[in-house]
Amino acid sequence: MRVMVPSLLTEGTIPFLSFDYWHQRLSNLLDTAQLSHAQFRTIDSLMTQLERLQTRSAAA
Repeated sequence: MRVMVPSLLTEGTIPFLSFDYWHQRLSNLLDTAQLSHAQFRTIDSLMTQLERLQTRSAAA
């Protein structure tokens, strides 16, 4: 959670951890982990945030 956004927000350079990497990592957690409701909400929020950042990055 603390690393995702900073790893994607780089000033004019390629992110060192890509959108695809984070999407796969979060998807794997949703698919394989036994999550509490709070953990599920956190991952869902991160997925939403990732989609917004990816859309903003594509538009720039």
